[in-house]
Amino acid sequence: METTINVLSIIFNCFLLYLIKNYSTFGVKLYQYLLTIDAVLDLFLGIFTLLGQPIALTGDGYLVVHSNGFFAGRSAFWDSVFLFLFFFILHTNVLWIAVQFVYRYRLLCKHSARATLVNFMIIAITIGYSIIALADIIDYCQVREEYQSVAEYVMGLNNWPKPKEGSRRLYFVIYIKEWRMFRWLSLWTVTCCATIFVVILCEKKIAKNVRRHGNPTHSTTQRMHTEFHRALLAMAICPLITTTFPVFYFITTTGLSLCPGQISALMTIGLSSITLFNPLTTIACFRCYRQIAIRIVTCGRYDSQNREATVSTQQKVFSVQPQLLHSQQAVTSKSGTSSTNRPAIC
Repeated sequence: METTINVLSIIFNCFLLYLIKNYSTFGVKLYQYLLTIDAVLDLFLGIFTLLGQPIALTGDGYLVVHSNGFFAGRSAFWDSVFLFLFFFILHTNVLWIAVQFVYRYRLLCKHSARATLVNFMIIAITIGYSIIALADIIDYCQVREEYQSVAEYVMGLNNWPKPKEGSRRLYFVIYIKEWRMFRWLSLWTVTCCATIFVVILCEKKIAKNVRRHGNPTHSTTQRMHTEFHRALLAMAICPLITTTFPVFYFITTTGLSLCPGQISALMTIGLSSITLFNPLTTIACFRCYRQIAIRIVTCGRYDSQNREATVSTQQKVFSVQPQLLHSQQAVTSKSGTSSTNRPAIC
């Protein structure tokens, strides 16, 4: 299941990059670059979860990132590399989502003062979150002796090969503080599935307006932006509603110490779902599809209109041609008589 979602997310993001590059008609080039970078980050996140997965979790809240596929069971070095990539890609992905939301608000700003404030917010979020992410990476990617008993317990659960004798440590382990952050991020992907329905409804309304009015005029364009930002507002509110209940239900009914395998599977599925159901890139994908549909429909309409116009103009030309010939003959006859009446110039 996890591998299938990872493969689908990689294929989806590759196709999304192709659409953004070749078929997107975004009025703001910077926003197109933002979506491109977001799709690239999702692609790397899908590749990472295919190679290195957060496999196990104990009752005390410890998480181990273990290599998967070709790198499985080779050495703890690859586990540490994938743990670093896990932190880096996940933090960068979340940071980019926040920057995109702020930049979408920037598109609505008409006053220069408010636009300057939004630009300052983007810079502050980027710098602040980068410092926090770097501190997390430095803090949790350290070898700690008190975590090795937990690592041995996890290795026994998953039948992992033990490292060679003389090795100073077993595996990198993350404490519960980081797991809380990751838990919310993983369950946040549930909201993406819920908000896709809202996005589809908004896109249907947009397509309906386009079909009704033909080419998007100024009023329909504003209507599109209104529906578009309603979907964004729903995406901002849904995490507060849809992520709270599953977390407390799961903790109160099952408990973290009873089924580490199931929890790790849910974590991997959640992390993979971020790449597959990212609402921002999904909106971009729907928008690219809409642009392609508009081009096809408008091209067909323009072709039919042009054909009708050419036929009507040809009929008019054919009807006008005898009149033109008659007028030309009259003009030539007048010019001939006038030339004969003129006196010769010596």
